[in-house]
Amino acid sequence: MNTYKTLIIFGIALLFLRCSEERLKPVNDDDHVPPPVSNVQVENIPGGASIAYNLPPGGKTLYVLAEWDLANGQVATAQASYYSNSVRVEGFGDTQARSIRLYTVGRNQKRSTLVTVQVNPLTPPIQQIIESFDIHEDFGGLRMDFANIHEADVAIEVSTVDDLGDWVSVEIFYTKRLEGRLFVRGFDAEEHLFGFTVRDRWGNTTDMRTKTITPLFEKELDKSLFRTIPALPGEMGVYSGSALSNIWSGNYMGDNSIPSNSFFRSANALTLPAHLTFDLGVTAKLGRYVLWQRGAYVSPYTFTWSGGGPRRWEVWGRADLPTTGSMDGWTKLMDCEIIKPSGTPPGTTPVPIEDVELAQAGHEFSFDPDLPTVRYIRIRLLSNWGGLQYINFAEVSFFGDPGQ
Repeated sequence: MNTYKTLIIFGIALLFLRCSEERLKPVNDDDHVPPPVSNVQVENIPGGASIAYNLPPGGKTLYVLAEWDLANGQVATAQASYYSNSVRVEGFGDTQARSIRLYTVGRNQKRSTLVTVQVNPLTPPIQQIIESFDIHEDFGGLRMDFANIHEADVAIEVSTVDDLGDWVSVEIFYTKRLEGRLFVRGFDAEEHLFGFTVRDRWGNTTDMRTKTITPLFEKELDKSLFRTIPALPGEMGVYSGSALSNIWSGNYMGDNSIPSNSFFRSANALTLPAHLTFDLGVTAKLGRYVLWQRGAYVSPYTFTWSGGGPRRWEVWGRADLPTTGSMDGWTKLMDCEIIKPSGTPPGTTPVPIEDVELAQAGHEFSFDPDLPTVRYIRIRLLSNWGGLQYINFAEVSFFGDPGQ
């Protein structure tokens, strides 16, 4: 009986091996050499080209292969299946003409004879991006506006010269946004030489663009000077056990129970939009501020990006003490919105790690340097993450020049 079973198992194994060997054989193992592509046409694009062609008849072509030589002596390739009649070659960091070698590859992996075509790439995205830079001094550093009309996936690197005269990197921004504004912080109000380059995913890098910048003076405003002001008509109510002063307590890492000075919570039945007002204690030229959500350091982080957490709001300012609840005499300083890096719906659990990390870092917003000096701040809440009738958040920090 055991011998009979052994023979059956051995036979099944032989059948399996035979089938495996047959599957490993080429689909087409003859000596057929596929004909080349024909009627080749080139459309030059930024940093590359799209090459259209006619495939040979017969259905024995597996794919079309494009090859070209790189400056380092290596060979780059791109390919398109037999379902397509064009292949895209890209990753060129300049507009120099290139020779592209085209082959059809048969199902037996044999190549056709060579067809050579010349492409003349248009200005690559990295060059267009660096030419778009609009760079200005800002509080504690610089701000830089850019355009990325092709939404290319790039790295924007900012460098400066150290005490030894060497270039050192200070920031690298990875982006594929259509346009944006970037900030470099952490510099004193002295003249600095900065360098800027753009790099793409193929390793192409622009020449460095340089500019001398003298950052505007900046320091964090002293929170011990912050004050509430007498209640005005229209101000949002405060939940029992909470206090507006919690948003400048310096404690935004505590628990989520009430009472606690680690966050502010409005009263229930709040109808948005609604606002709160407070005194910075000094008249200052504001550079930026940071807002922290409630519970950013409290696992499982379910108070972040949910519930009464602010989503959209406005910041208003004025230099003189307000005496009414109206918006007369106030200047809108900015519109604010926070966006989940993960893109997941509000209330998603567990909270994605990238959402947690941003909430812990705080949400930073920069003011236009041309705005007037202010002392009193009004935050006008427009929406929250959970659609609930209350607002809560942990802390705010303001930066700028309090000597104004």
